[in-house]
Amino acid sequence: MKSFLLFLLISCFTEWLAAQNFFSDTELRNVDGKIVKSGEIFNHNHPVVLIFWKSYDTKCCDNLENMQSAWLSQLKDKGVRLIAVCVDCNGTWNYVKPIVYGKAWEFDVYIDVNGDFKRFMGIADVPCTLLLDKNRKIICRSQGYCTGNEEFVCEKILQCIEVTEGNSGLQANAQK
Repeated sequence: MKSFLLFLLISCFTEWLAAQNFFSDTELRNVDGKIVKSGEIFNHNHPVVLIFWKSYDTKCCDNLENMQSAWLSQLKDKGVRLIAVCVDCNGTWNYVKPIVYGKAWEFDVYIDVNGDFKRFMGIADVPCTLLLDKNRKIICRSQGYCTGNEEFVCEKILQCIEVTEGNSGLQANAQK
C-alpha cells in the first residue's frame, strides 16, 4: 500500500511540474460564454475536485449529481472547491447552461471548447476526476463514475488532502 501511494505521489509530482505554466494560459468558457483563463479559476488557494465530463452522457451527469451531494454535505465547508469541465462542446457551449441550471448545480462549470485543457491534463476518457491541492498540484486521479458511496469518496478526498498538506490547509479553512 505504501509503495502504491509513493508511486501515485511521484507520478502526480511529474504532472504537476509540467502543468504549472499551462494552468494560467488555457482558455475555458463559463456557462454564460465568457472566456476565462484557467489560472483564474484555480487561483483561490483551496483544494479542488476537478471533474471532466460530457454533456450528452447521462452517467457523467449522474456522476456530477453524486459528487455535488458529497461536496455539499462534507467538502464545501472544509474549503474544497468542486469544478466541472465539459469536454464535448466544440463551439456549442450554450448547450451546457440549460443542463447546469436545470439540475441546479451549485459548483463551478466551465467548457473546454477546443479540448486544449483536456489534452494537456492527459484526460483520455470521461468522467475523470482529479484532486488538486491548494497549490494546484495533482494529488489523485480517478477514471470512472462515483455512484452510491459518496461518504467513502469524501473520506478519501479528505485523507489525500491531509496527507499532502499536513492537515494545515483544511484546519485553517474549517476555522473560518
